[in-house]
Amino acid sequence: MAVPAGPGGPGQDDLFLAGDTYQRIYGNRVSLRSLGIPVVGRSHRLRINYRTTQEILAWSSSLLTGEEPDDMDGGDETLAGYRSTMHGERPETAGYATKSEEIEALVAQVRDWVGAGVDAEDIGVAVRFIQLGRDIAHALEQAGIAACVLGAGRGGPGVRIGTMHRMKGLEFRCVAVAGVNDGTVPMKSAVTAVDVDAQQHQEDLNSELSLLFVACTRAREALRVSWHGVPSPFLAPVTTPRP
Repeated sequence: MAVPAGPGGPGQDDLFLAGDTYQRIYGNRVSLRSLGIPVVGRSHRLRINYRTTQEILAWSSSLLTGEEPDDMDGGDETLAGYRSTMHGERPETAGYATKSEEIEALVAQVRDWVGAGVDAEDIGVAVRFIQLGRDIAHALEQAGIAACVLGAGRGGPGVRIGTMHRMKGLEFRCVAVAGVNDGTVPMKSAVTAVDVDAQQHQEDLNSELSLLFVACTRAREALRVSWHGVPSPFLAPVTTPRP
């Protein structure tokens, strides 16, 4: 890619950029064109996923149906044509009446994964609020399964538990995304009221949706998404029965 390179002008292969606009979770939007970096005719979409299974990729992508993030050059991005080289089981979704019931079922799932030969360190649990993560860690430890809350100032062996933000950049063989409830995902306080700023409201919703997408795509082989009470509206594409 030729880009401006000081007073000498652009040079060959001055800069290489790679990114995924569907994983932009902090709301910072930058147009490369506005920065003087020409991309048109020089960009290429990487459409093959080597990290997660086709089933997890397709399921997670379905959450984004109808969403079109910008491509950082003034256009729209699309997931059309993306595929994985691996196959596995379809992600599981489960809803519960109470938080304690959800945590109990999650502990049972983790026990099954460990029993199937998955190392505890290869299991990740993603949550929107860290307090739920601490509750899950306590329940796992009570069941005799080591757990480590990421960013809690302590390390050690065990199932990795962290917020959805903390999970960005990580990957695990098996992932459980917990507490995907209405009012929590998207988090009410993170979304601008539509009557205050309609455009910012939509951008905030897109960021929260990307956050869920990031959490789900941390899984390489198995994904389980759960909630208690009313499920997040983001899950409607995958939880609404088909006619």
